[in-house]
Amino acid sequence: MHYAQVQAFDQPPQYLEGPDLPAPADGQVRLKVLASAVHRLVQMRAKGQHFSARTAPLDPSSDGVGIDEATGQIYYIGAFAAATFAEYVNVDKNRLVPIPAGADPIAVAALTNPVSSSWMALSERVKDLPSKFSVLVVGVTGTSGRTAIPVARQFGAGKIIGAARNEKALQALVADGSIDKYIVLDDKLADATAALGHVDVILDYVYGNATATILTALQTGTDVETQYVNIGTIAQDESITLNAQTLRAKKLTLSGSAPGSYSLAAAVQQIPGIVALAATLPKPADVVPYPLSEVARVWDTDEARKKRLVLLPWGQ
Repeated sequence: MHYAQVQAFDQPPQYLEGPDLPAPADGQVRLKVLASAVHRLVQMRAKGQHFSARTAPLDPSSDGVGIDEATGQIYYIGAFAAATFAEYVNVDKNRLVPIPAGADPIAVAALTNPVSSSWMALSERVKDLPSKFSVLVVGVTGTSGRTAIPVARQFGAGKIIGAARNEKALQALVADGSIDKYIVLDDKLADATAALGHVDVILDYVYGNATATILTALQTGTDVETQYVNIGTIAQDESITLNAQTLRAKKLTLSGSAPGSYSLAAAVQQIPGIVALAATLPKPADVVPYPLSEVARVWDTDEARKKRLVLLPWGQ
């Protein structure tokens, strides 16, 4: 069987050949892996920068999509349920979610993790949202930020504001009705944020200086709360400077959302809804599929860093 592993944390994964899998244990099923996406989590694991990946060699994958060749049913393979940089996996049946017929396995592999980021934030990290709540998505033009739009709508959002650096991309999201309004992460951000008025929820994929500016300039009332949730750090800045007066002067709560801030049981409970939504979304243009056999060549390319790489164990 062919598979890919990180042999050392300063090297890309290598395409290898080894013995076939043993027979599935009781409660397991063998799946032929169709697609496994290279999420930011996967990239961090491959570098040994995530708590779940401390020693090499290892398969840095997190989730995937596979088919039961006996029945033809396609499944989403839950996070860390199996090492999916491989042609076949044995998976516990309770870690599988059936994918509706007609859904694109590559799109589901690419989008389930991004969808889960905002879904878990809204289901587990905020509370008591008003009807038709307003949400500001910081980093809305990235893959995860874009999927936060249909997630927020499904959770009942009445107004979605997008924030990003690329104004042309923001204008396109307004033009197609995806978002209602936008602000640009530029030198006018403080004024633009102040002009928004109250926002019920902030889902932040960027962090860094932009987040500090938004939290400082945001206008909140004394009777309504703004719930801020950090989900990512696109800015690659893990710290911000926030004046204490900002926290004392506003009805503001700060939290984060990722595995660790909610339980595995909560994630397992929510995953059927997450997969169902991901299966309805079209494959974004920035999703790039490659055969798993080319993993070492494509791993550190600009394309892999700037787009969303999906590896296909059986090629395409």
